[in-house]
Amino acid sequence: MKKLLLILALLVSCLGIAQEKDNYKNAVTSFQNHYNNGDVTSIFNMFDNNFKQVLTLEKTKAYFTKEVNMEALGKIKSIEYKDTVRSGNNYTITFDKGVYNGYFLLGTDNKFEFIQLDLAKK
Repeated sequence: MKKLLLILALLVSCLGIAQEKDNYKNAVTSFQNHYNNGDVTSIFNMFDNNFKQVLTLEKTKAYFTKEVNMEALGKIKSIEYKDTVRSGNNYTITFDKGVYNGYFLLGTDNKFEFIQLDLAKK
């Protein structure tokens, strides 16, 4: 009986680890809404204070217009959770005109400590 309970506890904990947490779902949904509205300032406001020091508002605007190229990619159609790595989540982000990999790391205050978007490799 003890072995059965141990196995059951391990299975439940493994399933919980492999799932996207609600705070990430909410943050990524907000990110998608701000992105689709072209509101880079609101995306910047989702950053924690340390990330804001590294990626200022001007740098954030340049990143999304030049590196990510919001205009060329179009709107985000979907963001699908892939897995969790180093406390952050990996996603597949499908735009109107492209697919990117995204990595989002939230801090204890549910603000982004880090965001990375890369063109998905075929």
